Amino acid sequence: MFRLYKRATATELRHLTNLGGPLVVSNLAVVSMGVTDTIVAGRSGEMDLAGLALGSSIWAVCAVTLIGMLAAVSPVVANLRGARDEQGCARQMSQSVWIALVGGLLVAGALLAAPLWSQWIQTEEPVRKIMVQYLLALATGVLPFAFGSALRGYCEGMAQVRPVMRIYLAAAVLNVPLDILFVFGWGPIPAMGGAGCGWATSLVCWAIAIALYWHAGNDPAYRALKLRLLPERPHWPTLKHLLAVGMPICVGAAGEVTFFASLTLLLASYGATIVSAHQIGMSIGSIFYLVALALAQAVSIRTAQVLGQGRPKRARFVSMVGVGSGLIYALGTGVVLISLRNLLVLAYTSNAEIIAVATNLLLLAAAFQLVDVAQAMAWGALRGYKDTRVPMYIQLFSYWLIGLPSAYWLGEQFWGVYGYWVGICIGLGTASLLLLWRLHQTSNKALPTTRATAI
Repeated sequence: MFRLYKRATATELRHLTNLGGPLVVSNLAVVSMGVTDTIVAGRSGEMDLAGLALGSSIWAVCAVTLIGMLAAVSPVVANLRGARDEQGCARQMSQSVWIALVGGLLVAGALLAAPLWSQWIQTEEPVRKIMVQYLLALATGVLPFAFGSALRGYCEGMAQVRPVMRIYLAAAVLNVPLDILFVFGWGPIPAMGGAGCGWATSLVCWAIAIALYWHAGNDPAYRALKLRLLPERPHWPTLKHLLAVGMPICVGAAGEVTFFASLTLLLASYGATIVSAHQIGMSIGSIFYLVALALAQAVSIRTAQVLGQGRPKRARFVSMVGVGSGLIYALGTGVVLISLRNLLVLAYTSNAEIIAVATNLLLLAAAFQLVDVAQAMAWGALRGYKDTRVPMYIQLFSYWLIGLPSAYWLGEQFWGVYGYWVGICIGLGTASLLLLWRLHQTSNKALPTTRATAI
């Protein structure tokens, strides 16, 4: 039976706040770049916004795939740090560079091939052209993005979240003038429309990677880390462990983002107005979701630290506090989305048709926030336990066998774009219930046979 330990709860909330606060700011800085892209491209025209919507959906799959491949760095480093093994932490970082290099080259190659496979996407030719130009520009920033993701995971696993926050805030500020410059042009730089956002994002990726490299190479908190321009020779046991933990995270995260991206592609035939409204709704929803994702990252780091200290019962308590605080947050965001939906949409566009659809979609966004946040918090806690394979199967089952068929059937047979969004709710709801059940099982298995009463 669950008991509320007030002092322990306050302690864990303080830990989660100290970790999660800067992570929230970092994630909001990241999503603000996407919001800036959407707003600036929207001012350039409906076709530019639709092309950006399709291109950014594809880029989201690529970016989350790379982040997922390197997602093991943060919890593994946090676990080793909890055991006071700084040399082990440094080894994880140095070996993760190989994963970033190989994964980055594969993704860059896929983006460079966009002129070939883009013909499969059914949309207007001007929209397709903008999408392809956007993806080709992004290809130049894939490698620094991958390397920066590895460095960020290491820094966060070492609980150095505030320097990361400052770097991402500076990057978000830099993204604004770069977007305006490349979208509308100035001097010798021509106006590129929505495709210009790709060049802005690529330059920001380079800036983040350079800043994180400088920070990790000079801050005394990482005294065991010796960064080099060329990575150390592969250490296969370390790489195998990172991939064993990280690849299921990668597949699960890519499965979720691909699920959302596929909905955007399926809606492409509905026209630029519907795609633009869908993109605005997703962009606004992602702002609130990334706050929850930061809290989930904090739960993952804190759970891994406590497990590294040999305190499984405390780790179980951390996961319960994390899920509970996430649900409270989701209820609050639902109220905000419902009450302020008109103002939120007006920040993106003045097109009356797009506004009418997007404001209705935010009502559904308020509904799926609750289940989306619940599954994110449970998934974060499971990463702290290094339990990633079964959650991957749960996510793929929920998104692709439940969510996507439901969305397609409800959308095509009944309610159009609104039916697709109801299907999103169904898929995320299934994932949240199954992941919470898995977290209960995993946390119980980690407890010793003779359980102490103290938290």
